[in-house]
Amino acid sequence: MTDDERAKQRAELSSALMQINEQMAPILDAADGMRTDLERRGWSPTASETVALQWLVGAVSQVWKGQA
Repeated sequence: MTDDERAKQRAELSSALMQINEQMAPILDAADGMRTDLERRGWSPTASETVALQWLVGAVSQVWKGQA
């Protein structure tokens, strides 16, 4: 593999990771908002984090399966 090929692969990987980050940002923001809202409603930080994490795992799973 030449240096040019490696540089091209690095650029492609970097671009793909940036696209994933952009697509995941709204989901991560929603989970953070859910956790914050639950805490404001009197839920404990541990319970709020658990609920938000379970929601996040489900949402990310649906995205990766192409169901969202």
